[in-house]
Amino acid sequence: MRLAPPANHPDQAERRVGIVSLVGAGPWDPELLTLAGRDRLERADVVVVDYLVNPALLLHCRADAQIFQRLEGPHEGVRLDQAMINDLLVAHGKAGLRVVRLKGGDPMMFGRGAEEASHLREHGVAFEFVPGVSSPIAAPESAGIPITHRDHTPSVSFVSGWEAYQKTGLAVAWTHLALSAGTLVLMMSVRNAAINAEKLISAGRDPSTPTALVRWGTRGIQQTVVGTLADIGERIAAAGLRSPAVMIVGDVVRLREQIAWFEARPLHGRRIVVTRAADSSTGLARRLAAAGADAVVVPCLDFGPAPAEQRERLDRLLADLSASAGVIVSSPRGAQALLEALVRIGRDVRALAGRVVIAIGSATANACISGGLRPDLVPTQASSEGLVELLRERELLARQWLQVRADEGRDLLGQAIVAAGGTLDLVVGYSTLRPKLPELLLDSLRPNDEGGEGFDAIVIASGRTAKHLLLTLGERFGETRVRAWLAAAKLLAIGPVTAAALTELGLRVDAIAEQPSDAAMESALLELLNPSAATV
Repeated sequence: MRLAPPANHPDQAERRVGIVSLVGAGPWDPELLTLAGRDRLERADVVVVDYLVNPALLLHCRADAQIFQRLEGPHEGVRLDQAMINDLLVAHGKAGLRVVRLKGGDPMMFGRGAEEASHLREHGVAFEFVPGVSSPIAAPESAGIPITHRDHTPSVSFVSGWEAYQKTGLAVAWTHLALSAGTLVLMMSVRNAAINAEKLISAGRDPSTPTALVRWGTRGIQQTVVGTLADIGERIAAAGLRSPAVMIVGDVVRLREQIAWFEARPLHGRRIVVTRAADSSTGLARRLAAAGADAVVVPCLDFGPAPAEQRERLDRLLADLSASAGVIVSSPRGAQALLEALVRIGRDVRALAGRVVIAIGSATANACISGGLRPDLVPTQASSEGLVELLRERELLARQWLQVRADEGRDLLGQAIVAAGGTLDLVVGYSTLRPKLPELLLDSLRPNDEGGEGFDAIVIASGRTAKHLLLTLGERFGETRVRAWLAAAKLLAIGPVTAAALTELGLRVDAIAEQPSDAAMESALLELLNPSAATV
């Protein structure tokens, strides 16, 4: 573990004034990270993250940011204790870096935010607090339990359910809490739930008081156990409930019967991995989360600029389109590359006047339109096969075409055009890359019995994505283990071409999305994982 600033740190004369941002990550749902929290992550040089933080939030970080993870369970790497964390914050803050201390929930709610801030102040390091949504509020709410209600109670008490506070002499005032008419929310309370319930009963609280525990509040694998103070321990044991969870005690628990909503959604309890590029995954991840799934974005594809010689070639071809029938754009990023090239040569979309513009797929068509270029043709089938059929129907195969696509792809289109007597100028508009992913995010994919959460289904967007997935996970866990995990889950391919690529890689395909749209993928996953809901 490195406590000194990175080797590429600016010279002393150019150093910035360092600051440590103590950021609340929220309870888990990545959408509950505040805008301020996202901003700090995007600008951070160093991030020190707790193990209960959703690792998907680390995708907001720059690729060159240093990430230190506080791990628990069977993970590899350095175990950071509090003293080591304090040293990290001070060392990098004093080095003039922007540091984020990313903490689950809110830094001040049963966290060590205040302790860490005091340590930073003692060592002359600037700091700030960025509040987060706290789990004792969010978890009951997502379980349909209001912690206050005008007809039930005007007060709520947040209490540590962990004996660590008592060991420091800060005993919980059980009698005061038991005789209070308000709601009690106990944090870190699974292990001691039965004992804490007995303490409340002994101190005067009615044994029949409704009680609930909510595990992993706001996650698609959220689990709620409801009982009374008298039997909650037995119910927890019967359900096999594990931490992390919050415990709610009070009449408000009864309201769950009327307003529970989170766990009733059709994909609740299902963990679904989305492997598309990070900036292409948001729409699908949100749809799946809205349907109740625990959507995990594991981007196995990234993009970079095309080689310089390809950019120069595209510029030359666009400068003189007199012999060309038109331009074929294969993807949204191909559309972006085309539009950027027009700007580079001092032209705009008017340079394509009189030429046929073809976009493969609705997403590509939308990318063209957003740049002021409306495609003339969009194949019904978003594939090379669909495009060849369209060109054949329109008697356009035997023409000269310019195609802008990624650095890898099939040759079917070019072969069909050449066979018909035409020509194809194929230009690489962008490069495809395999991104480096946070280890904490990868470790979350381990099965339950290996300390992770596993996954029920995985969405594969392309053959290249599948190769990168196998490589990335294989390097971390070994390919044999990874293939066993994939064999135990459901695999959804986006289109028949991707399905064929998966088969070539020795992977079983369970379903194929009818269209490369978020709605079609959600529908296919519903059919795979909850057929009764898909037919309603």
